[in-house]
Amino acid sequence: MHHKTRATATVAFAMMMAITPTALATIYQCQAQGHTVFSDTPCGDNARTIEVDPVRTGGRLDQGTQVDFYQPPARADRSSANTGCPAGYIQSSDLRRFRVQKRIQEGMSEAQVRYILGDPERQDGQWWVYERRGEETGRYHFRGGCLIRWR
Repeated sequence: MHHKTRATATVAFAMMMAITPTALATIYQCQAQGHTVFSDTPCGDNARTIEVDPVRTGGRLDQGTQVDFYQPPARADRSSANTGCPAGYIQSSDLRRFRVQKRIQEGMSEAQVRYILGDPERQDGQWWVYERRGEETGRYHFRGGCLIRWR
């Protein structure tokens, strides 16, 4: 009994495989209301059959062609990028750590120092003055927008 069921399944499978793939893959193209329409059944009096080559599985799809792969543009040297100061670009994670530690370093830009320490209470010439409860907590000297010293 089991042998008969298996044979029937094998014959059914073979018959399904015998159906031509092109008969299953017929595509029609029509014009309807000013738009191009594709369908698996004739979609109007102006329907025409579109030939579609079967897709091969495996291998490369671009055989026989020269392909140019995308290469991102080279990154600029970040040593002084975006700031024009000697400290240059500082990774955001490092900048956040400096902010938590309230730590600055020579060559930082005004924007970097402002991010770490906040806005100064006042400016005295080229010096930024920070205060807490009326007492001066630090002075930071900038030249050309870059931190050159502090006390």
